[in-house]
Amino acid sequence: MRVAEREIIQLFTDTKKLNDSHPHRGEDEDAYRFLRESSPLIGGHLEWISFGKDIWRTFEDARYMGNSRVDPCSRLLKREMARHWVEKNFKPDEVTLYIGIDWTEAHRAVKNVEFWKPYRVEFPMMEEPYLTKEDMCQWVESFGVKRPRLYDLGFAHNNCGGFCVKAGLGHFYNLLKTMPERYAYHEFKQEELFLVLGKRVPFLRQTKNGQTHYLSLKEYREQVEQNEKSGELIPNEDLQDIGGCGCFGDIEDQKEEVS
Repeated sequence: MRVAEREIIQLFTDTKKLNDSHPHRGEDEDAYRFLRESSPLIGGHLEWISFGKDIWRTFEDARYMGNSRVDPCSRLLKREMARHWVEKNFKPDEVTLYIGIDWTEAHRAVKNVEFWKPYRVEFPMMEEPYLTKEDMCQWVESFGVKRPRLYDLGFAHNNCGGFCVKAGLGHFYNLLKTMPERYAYHEFKQEELFLVLGKRVPFLRQTKNGQTHYLSLKEYREQVEQNEKSGELIPNEDLQDIGGCGCFGDIEDQKEEVS
């Protein structure tokens, strides 16, 4: 373990209220199982914090539908909450921050260094030997801890229960097929938010014949159902459009956010 021999505080920023047991409002329930089983292997103390709002409440309060460019959810529920906790508990010369960005995400590491100044930030998973995500999953399983189930379901990350406004069509196709009840929940919440905002501002992008169109979760589900009904294949370029979650790595331009 790359930093386990040091005195560590593991900081987990939960994207739902700590007293909320709703299965779709934040993290996947198996993420909590993985956290509890893996935390003792790292050692130190696990600090579990929550902002007290879920993802959709942050959009409603900001009166803004998050998207791949501006993300009120991860800004409030992850980055700013973590920064507030660190500043409350440590001066810059009292702590080193270790962030789990790996060697494939160097661009996110640069943004993190700027965001966390004047704190010192290190990225152990960017160091040799370089490990893929599958390498990491196999490594943790060698200690008897089963990997998070979202990886087995084909998701690229284990964040926010498989939901992310930065994700692409392929990601949401997988969510629709593997966890239709969770997709339905987010579809309902998005339609509800559109009513609050008084306008439809979807974040899913689809390119056809060189033209980019935006789709709501409802519209994309209906499109998939129509394609399947007519026997038409889902375009491969759509399925490969996974997108990416960058809660701690993608620092958006705050000036662009509508409040």
